[in-house]
Amino acid sequence: GTCEGALLRGKTSALGALGDDMHASDGYYFRDDVGRLHGPLTRFQYEAWTLRGEIRPGTRVWRQQAGNTYKIALRRRLRWTKLASPRAVGTCAEWLMVATSLGMLVFLVSIRKLRQQISKEMQGQYFSAAFMLLLVVATCYMSVATIRKLSNRLQDETTDVFESEV
Repeated sequence: GTCEGALLRGKTSALGALGDDMHASDGYYFRDDVGRLHGPLTRFQYEAWTLRGEIRPGTRVWRQQAGNTYKIALRRRLRWTKLASPRAVGTCAEWLMVATSLGMLVFLVSIRKLRQQISKEMQGQYFSAAFMLLLVVATCYMSVATIRKLSNRLQDETTDVFESEV
């Protein structure tokens, strides 16, 4: 009887010490775009990273508690009430302006008669022609990059991120 009790007390104290080490690593973890591990984070720190946009759908996230690991799945859902918010409407208007400007530039470049007129006037001025071509290409590239950024911003404005442990 007393030998078993001493053995049981020894195992319990060893498990208690092990449990303290396991609880030290409890928290939220995630890997960023570069693959760097962040964690353990408290719930407050985890929500702060999420609000900053560092943790989004597609980010590998998990939570550890008492030695168990729980994978966290993040999803976006459209919120119809956010669709008419001033920020979403402003972002949508900005997107439309940039897309219209890009469309008009592409339309102007596609007109053969205008291209012929420009090439006739630029005849012999190779630096000016190259500079004009560079400006058109740079404007198209920057417009597409802006449209992508505005699309991501619009998605952020009109959706909520939901998490569930899998």
